[in-house]
Amino acid sequence: MKLKRWAAAAAAAALMAAAVWYGPAAVDSAKEGTALAAAESGTAAASAQRTISVSGEGKVTVKPDIAYVSFGVSSRADTANEAQTANAKAFAAIEKTLKDEFGVKPEDIRTSGFSVYPEYRWVEKSGESVISGYNASHTVTVAYRNLDGLGKLLDAVTKAGANQVGGVRFAAESAEALEIQAIEKAMANARAKADAIAKAAGAKVAGVLHVSQGSSVSAPPIYPMAKIELTAAADAGYSTSIQPGVLEISASVS
Repeated sequence: MKLKRWAAAAAAAALMAAAVWYGPAAVDSAKEGTALAAAESGTAAASAQRTISVSGEGKVTVKPDIAYVSFGVSSRADTANEAQTANAKAFAAIEKTLKDEFGVKPEDIRTSGFSVYPEYRWVEKSGESVISGYNASHTVTVAYRNLDGLGKLLDAVTKAGANQVGGVRFAAESAEALEIQAIEKAMANARAKADAIAKAAGAKVAGVLHVSQGSSVSAPPIYPMAKIELTAAADAGYSTSIQPGVLEISASVS
């Protein structure tokens, strides 16, 4: 028992000595860690202060090289089958005109709408609505690249039977490549701004840390047209005049 007590006492003394010996070192180490953290924090703050945030814009203008024309045929009859048959006959004449007279390829003609629906009329005597007939409608969007002949195409399709003309939208088939050019201009604009700010502050731009980008296309307006206007122009011996204007493709970076 005495031997065990002496051993326990010796172990306790050794632990106390170790605590006294290693204590200051641990405190110094903790102080060094705190100083290091403070130094790192100061470096991060200094780095944040040296950051410049700018935005840039780039624009590219180009003449449209393709037009998307929307038009169609609407037919009315006593039965749904009669309306659809009449509509198919009228649309076949329009399709023939597009292909034979204007060289429009089948892949450039896309159906954008098709419907057959009943029309109703109100019967005052019985106080109810009854079917008075059926309406069949078929609309298409045609891609056409000869913009100078666009007016003639519109006149021709209305003569062939189109009685619904939705409008014309212009675009550029090289829009993706033009967007890249706009982005390059936007980056150059942003870099010029950053260089100017850095120079005024007596510093130099070392590199780019982060970039976010956005793009948009400003197109000419869509021109809605009614059949009566197109037909009147054709009957008077004039071709419908359509002005494509220009497209503006813009990009921004920040």
